[in-house]
Amino acid sequence: MNELYLILHKVRGEPAFDVAQKMEMDDDAWWIIPTSGHRAYPYWYEELSEVIAGNRLDIARNGPPAMPSDAPDHYSVTRDKTPLLDKLRAALKFKTKPLVPLRRL
Repeated sequence: MNELYLILHKVRGEPAFDVAQKMEMDDDAWWIIPTSGHRAYPYWYEELSEVIAGNRLDIARNGPPAMPSDAPDHYSVTRDKTPLLDKLRAALKFKTKPLVPLRRL
């Protein structure tokens, strides 16, 4: 379970290599990048020991496989365009009852 893999996954819209560990959770394979703790969604992988030993040089000879268009992205390429001041105002806003004007009797 501690085997490391060389993976190819989508990061900000581009293919990127990384080292990851494969974990089994709920009968599903999860890939975790151990240096950051982030989950990865590889579309290609190979055991790192095989790559280092030179037993699998397919990717060196042929280049990385084409990235599928539906590959999930590790990081989103869209940015939140909300100004920082507006985010701060929203974070500091408290939910209070509306003020009722006082009337003199």
